[in-house]
Amino acid sequence: VSGMRRVRFTTSHPRDFGRDIVDVIDAVPALCDHVHLPVQSGSTRVLSAMQRLYTRDQYLERVSWIQSAKRDISLTSDLIVGFPGETEREFEETLDLLEVVGYDSVFTFKYSPRPNTPALQLEDAIPDAEKARRLAVLNDRQKQIGVRRNQRHVGQVVEAMVEGKNPARGQWVGRTSQIKVLNFTVPEGVELRTGSYVNVLVTGCFPNSLVGEMAGSEA
Repeated sequence: VSGMRRVRFTTSHPRDFGRDIVDVIDAVPALCDHVHLPVQSGSTRVLSAMQRLYTRDQYLERVSWIQSAKRDISLTSDLIVGFPGETEREFEETLDLLEVVGYDSVFTFKYSPRPNTPALQLEDAIPDAEKARRLAVLNDRQKQIGVRRNQRHVGQVVEAMVEGKNPARGQWVGRTSQIKVLNFTVPEGVELRTGSYVNVLVTGCFPNSLVGEMAGSEA
């Protein structure tokens, strides 16, 4: 589509994710260099109990396609802890998956029964306190990984799409092509338009966001 600056490919079930998607992201500059590929667990046995229809190794094969792309594609995911029957060893497999993949960020959840899911037939025997512990451990591990992943952008000039302004912090809020939140300052007196694009020098990072300063004119 002529004039289309960014198109975001939001998510794919891993069983439907093909190498051709990576090829298209590489070939079409308007496609954001980001893939959300929800895994849910790092354990093949738990994945089978969830009826996810792929194994850990099959998931990692898809990750390898993304990581071998010409573009630097950010990867995010969804993870559940405390699924019925999940052992401590299987939880450790999920923690290990975080390190093996190196996600830019993940959305994490404690298991809870949901209507019309196969898991309703399983006994939810893991105490809520244990689910909460596992979730805290998982989130702490990902925070460390998120900082490492974001650190690679420090010193880069990236294009941000302006989403708005945070007057309390004196910062503008935008997103990079990797869908990362970028909070940045602009020269005094400059006002930006929501939906416009601006180059920003990344000067620092947090687990889930980048910070920077405007480095070019608005477009």
